[in-house]
Amino acid sequence: MIASRLIFRTSFPANPVLIKADGQRLYRVFQNLFQNVIKYSFAGSRVHITLEEDGAMAVASVKNVSREELNPDVKYAERFTRGDQSRTDGGGGLGLSIAQSFTEACGGQFALETIADLFVAKVSFPVVKE
Repeated sequence: MIASRLIFRTSFPANPVLIKADGQRLYRVFQNLFQNVIKYSFAGSRVHITLEEDGAMAVASVKNVSREELNPDVKYAERFTRGDQSRTDGGGGLGLSIAQSFTEACGGQFALETIADLFVAKVSFPVVKE
């Protein structure tokens, strides 16, 4: 196993935030997001993972600085899209597409944003009140 040399910073609310979703699919969403972070982040940089309750929505975000320059015109969640077209590590460019599909299948929203070399993924679900 190769060490990623990334520094993870987290921010979560003190109280649980409840949503209704398929746990196996949601696990796969975050697994794909974290694999993307580990593969494509600038070595030694920080990765910020947050969960916030924004009104009636629970919003989880994963932010990382890309190792390669990000192209603002690329739709990173489209099937078979790779940020670095020269990569030959065997990946199929499906991870973010699967994350988006699974999020939406569970009733959530999936959004990607690039700000210069900052890559931001947000997963949002309606909050369930007890």
